[in-house]
Amino acid sequence: MREITIKFKDKDYLDFNKISNESGLTPEEKIQEIVQYYLIIERNRKKFTQKLLG
Repeated sequence: MREITIKFKDKDYLDFNKISNESGLTPEEKIQEIVQYYLIIERNRKKFTQKLLG
């Protein structure tokens, strides 16, 4: 497992923290959710591109 550090400006962090809380998640959990969605999209995009080329 790798550790990633992200620096937010104060206002951005407060906004992100509010969004996370509204989802019932901690900021760390929300970031993990965002990364998971991104990985799913990228993997599907690659599969779709390969199908178009193949």
